[in-house]
Amino acid sequence: MSISKLFQQELRQHYLFRRLSDEAFSTILERSNLTSLKRNEVLFEQGDHASRFFFVRSGQIMLFQTSPEGHEKIVDIIGPGQTFAEAVMFMEGHRFPVNARATNNTELFYFDNKAFTQELQNSNALCFAMMADMSTRLKGLLTEISELTIYNAKHRLISYLLGHINDLKAQPTVKLTATKSMIASKLSITPETFSRIISQLKKEDLIAIEDEVITLLQPDKLKEIIGETFSKNTNRCV
Repeated sequence: MSISKLFQQELRQHYLFRRLSDEAFSTILERSNLTSLKRNEVLFEQGDHASRFFFVRSGQIMLFQTSPEGHEKIVDIIGPGQTFAEAVMFMEGHRFPVNARATNNTELFYFDNKAFTQELQNSNALCFAMMADMSTRLKGLLTEISELTIYNAKHRLISYLLGHINDLKAQPTVKLTATKSMIASKLSITPETFSRIISQLKKEDLIAIEDEVITLLQPDKLKEIIGETFSKNTNRCV
């Protein structure tokens, strides 16, 4: 299909596309398309051959792994305007390391890995620019891994809230775009622990909750608790 000019402009804002020449961008769009998934529909499974990467137009994709006992561990939650599976095109074997499933009705663009890597081979400057962008993302992922292995549940939850601020107001807000159980799984804590920490933060007048929106009443105090300053989270895991 032909991707509209409006969506082309949106794609151009993403780090994967913003450094491409107009000619290279057009070539990649020729091998792209739009697909849709229903709620709980599987996009791919761990171990499947990876020939594409994806850009979410609307809806939400959950990336997860399944233990031998059948328990799901959420790796990431991908929303509109975000890509995923782009790193797989550089992995040996080109196999998806996780499962992907739509959490609600979702539309996404997919792009051909071979077409994209061919454009990289044609431009050393593009390769170095993309390496710089991906290195920044890798640094963020390493920070996330450190939090999961070193810090306690309260630290991880506060870090998540500070990393998902929607605005820079004196009392910024965080809109929960996933269920509390999904967020808890991503943070490697139980839903019960998630609820207990949220209740504790409310009692301490550090946050307020209305529907799915959490207001950070004292963001500086929250930063003091974890001893760090966080920026908006844009890390992707695949």
